[in-house]
Amino acid sequence: MGKEILNEKSRFLVKNILRGFLYLAILIFAFLLIKNTIGEEQRELWFGGIYDNPPMVITVYVVSEVLFGIIPPEVFILWSLETEHMSSYLTSIGLLSIISYIAGFLNFTLGRLLKNNGKIMQIKNRLLKKQIYLFKKYGAFLIIVAAVSPIPFSATALLCGAGGMLPRTYLLYSLLRIVRFYVYGIVLANIEEL
Repeated sequence: MGKEILNEKSRFLVKNILRGFLYLAILIFAFLLIKNTIGEEQRELWFGGIYDNPPMVITVYVVSEVLFGIIPPEVFILWSLETEHMSSYLTSIGLLSIISYIAGFLNFTLGRLLKNNGKIMQIKNRLLKKQIYLFKKYGAFLIIVAAVSPIPFSATALLCGAGGMLPRTYLLYSLLRIVRFYVYGIVLANIEEL
């Protein structure tokens, strides 16, 4: 029985890692398509002063990461690659990944604080029904998958906190979030050279 559960968790992990790579491939295709068809002036029209305003971009990123990753972090990785406004590219990837890690921990802590509040948990149960099911099924394994795949990381962190995961376990497993940022960042940087 234990071996079947481990195999199921392994399949879940592999499936979501492959989904993450598919997502990355789609992102790369879109990036190359936009880069090769839209000029600098068009980009300026679309994004205006936001694109060249690092404090504004970082503020939007922080809000997005705290609010369950509304904007995919890869958008900000690409922004960092294209603009190089924040020191070196690898330094900015590190900063973006640490912000995501901290935002996840804030949501984890919020989940721990709210787990005994019945009204809030009822709202959470309706909004995050799929993630709750996955957390009940996969437990701590889910944070590993969320850290490396397109599954909403901050929402999963909230569930892990509400589900009673130990902070030490959460902090250790969610370090894979930083690894994901660097892997995606390096892949995107190498694609940029094409």
